[in-house]
Amino acid sequence: MSVQILDRELERLEGLWADGLSDSYRSYLEAVHDYEPESQPKLALAAALIEVGVRLQGLGGHAAPAPTLLMGDLCLARASRLLADCASQAVQVAFAQAIEALSAAAAGGHGARPVRELLVHAFAAGS
Repeated sequence: MSVQILDRELERLEGLWADGLSDSYRSYLEAVHDYEPESQPKLALAAALIEVGVRLQGLGGHAAPAPTLLMGDLCLARASRLLADCASQAVQVAFAQAIEALSAAAAGGHGARPVRELLVHAFAAGS
């Protein structure tokens, strides 16, 4: 993904990029090597945004403050848009199921599999 496209996708999220989003993005790039080269950066960014969004929302912990919660929502919304643009329906459903599993575990008061593990597994739905 060119720098311009990344810049456009990350408007208003600059602080998150420096606060771990960039590391998550790079780690997910390794998980999408079986996808078309032009889709890989968008898929990796979508997964990184979901991971950060879930963390910001404090899923399973204390409620996040409103601004932090809204930033988490923004991350999840942008990830959803990226997945809609470049992922198959099977991958989109697998990502939704991963988020659903995290939410259900948090609501039930018990731990879920790690976010990254669930999201990397979701990529397998399309390869």
